[in-house]
Amino acid sequence: MRVLMTGGLGFIGRNLAAYLRRVEKDVTLVALDWFDGASDAEKALFDEVYIGCFAQDDMLALYCQADVVVHLAAYTTVQESIDDPLRSFDNNVVKTQKMLEFLRLNAPGAKVVFASTGGAIIGDYDGAINETVSAKPLSPYGAHKLAVEGLLSAYRGSYGLSSASLRFSNVYGPNSRRKTSVIPAFCKMYFQHNRLKINGDGLQTRDYIYVDDISDAITRVIQQDAQGVFQLGTGKGTSILEIAKIFLSYDPRREVELVHARAMQGEVRHNRADISRAQRELGFVPAYTLNRGIPKTLKWFESQFV
Repeated sequence: MRVLMTGGLGFIGRNLAAYLRRVEKDVTLVALDWFDGASDAEKALFDEVYIGCFAQDDMLALYCQADVVVHLAAYTTVQESIDDPLRSFDNNVVKTQKMLEFLRLNAPGAKVVFASTGGAIIGDYDGAINETVSAKPLSPYGAHKLAVEGLLSAYRGSYGLSSASLRFSNVYGPNSRRKTSVIPAFCKMYFQHNRLKINGDGLQTRDYIYVDDISDAITRVIQQDAQGVFQLGTGKGTSILEIAKIFLSYDPRREVELVHARAMQGEVRHNRADISRAQRELGFVPAYTLNRGIPKTLKWFESQFV
């Protein structure tokens, strides 16, 4: 099986590559990524690595031999999309359309697994988010992810292109030093500044899922040729303040300051996933709690800073 990952040298791509090496006997891993600063060890997770935009002409030919395309490449933050919505739309939607059209014409048997998002697509919602909840995105980022889900549905319905959209909750874990989301940001603050900065009152909640659990879900989708939209998370919402408490308990001897900053524009107040469909159809059961996953993540970050 030949698996091509766009954004493969990023956080999820590198962890997924390591996971697939453990669970798949016969797999060839190909990374496409614009990032040219990856270490030799990071690149060594893959059989082939290509540096450049996933939709540029000289990269598109690489899709022809792929059995599976795991589409991870994107501008990944709400704030980036608010600051420059046209650039975000071009990268996240227009370039994906170009990729899908190439696959339709040149590699129609390839399966596309798309890294989508639940919270940003749905917006504020009082309850667990499942695949049937109406989408009301509060940011261009959420709207752009929703647009790609629509394109995948259209290409599946019109051309038979196999695809699954996986709505990730907040993913965390080792190898996330370049990430800016809450847990990796806290890890860097913890070791670099002995401080945790909380945007807003800290009562906003998220569903946090460890990266190996996400890798397990992606693998199940590939192995079972699952189609359509799947909500992925743990099913539990946790506040930023609760996350901070886990950090404070990691090393009781370390004095860490909590500070509050202004709440971020366009941020969803609460979200958690209803993972019933993934449990039922994929047999997906998250293995990691935050009390298990955050210390493992902190231990990895500690190895980077000490």
